[in-house]
Amino acid sequence: MKISLINCFKACKKGVGSTMLIAALCILPAYVSAQISTATFENETTGSKTFTDNGVTFNIVDNRGIFDIYFANNAGWNGTSKDSKFIDNSGTALPTNLNPSVSIKASSSLFKVNKFWVFLSDNALKQNVTGTLTVTGKLAGVTKFTQTKATGFNTTLSTNNGYTLIDLTNLNGQNYSNIVLDEIQVSADGAYTYLAIDAFTWVKQSTLPVTLTGFSASLNTNGVLKANWKTASEKNNSHFILQGSADGKTWKDLVRKNAAENATAGASYEVETNIGTLTLAGFGLLGLLLLPFTNKRYRMFAFLAVVAVVATACAKDKNDGALNLGGEKSLSGNTIYLRLAQVDHDGTTTYSEVISVKAK
Repeated sequence: MKISLINCFKACKKGVGSTMLIAALCILPAYVSAQISTATFENETTGSKTFTDNGVTFNIVDNRGIFDIYFANNAGWNGTSKDSKFIDNSGTALPTNLNPSVSIKASSSLFKVNKFWVFLSDNALKQNVTGTLTVTGKLAGVTKFTQTKATGFNTTLSTNNGYTLIDLTNLNGQNYSNIVLDEIQVSADGAYTYLAIDAFTWVKQSTLPVTLTGFSASLNTNGVLKANWKTASEKNNSHFILQGSADGKTWKDLVRKNAAENATAGASYEVETNIGTLTLAGFGLLGLLLLPFTNKRYRMFAFLAVVAVVATACAKDKNDGALNLGGEKSLSGNTIYLRLAQVDHDGTTTYSEVISVKAK
């Protein structure tokens, strides 16, 4: 996010919009947006199993079916108009019931995916069939996210040349565009046997900001959770967020831990919280109290806003937003899942592997 501080202060002075919102925006750091690149494959060699964009070479990896760069006049979609080259499995001489799956993988670089377009159909190019599309992001073979889209697919060539936008900034209500990857896998199921990918929009990531060497946790029957982790090196690291889940799918922020300063040689971290009584209502608003308001009136306004939100949430349900562990007074035998979200100074987020902890 890039914010002009001069324009922001002008807006504050003129009283444009919410005073609190503008005041908060005015003191945010002015980050420079990362460069976004889109591979449309128009300059690639037909039949190639690789493509190069913005200096990075990607491999087209067959999971189910045979994929490569294909040429068909005006059969692609560059995001705004028709084009003629794309990735597909049209050369697959396999049974029509084969569900295609392909990975786009960079062997020597890291990247984040913003969006891409897909064309889905059966072998006769009929799009009005039923199926799903699963998108999985990986880093060093570890799954960082996976989501299945079951509805909203385009079924007519008259709209976007038959292609459907897969937007990772809002895929099933979640933003996966800030997760650092070295591979993204796209898999079709159901009646879909043909899959084409075009206008692959991504962001280059040079290095991982943090090398995590250890992550462990313990949970007692009273709900006291302790977590520890170590890093071998850190660069451009802002903070960690310990996240918890009762099912390994839906995640809630539990504890934020600021990064150690000058931790080029690594650091050790330890946090403790009571998830038996933790209520996350107002978690985001609490951040307002940490903003360096010089005006006491603004600070008091933020405090009252947080109190109002938390009080309302507690009145509705005193456990609203907490991890649902069955509601027992003792958590004995309960298992929770934990992961670390590591956040760069520019907002880029990477996730650790998931660990499970049983209360004892």
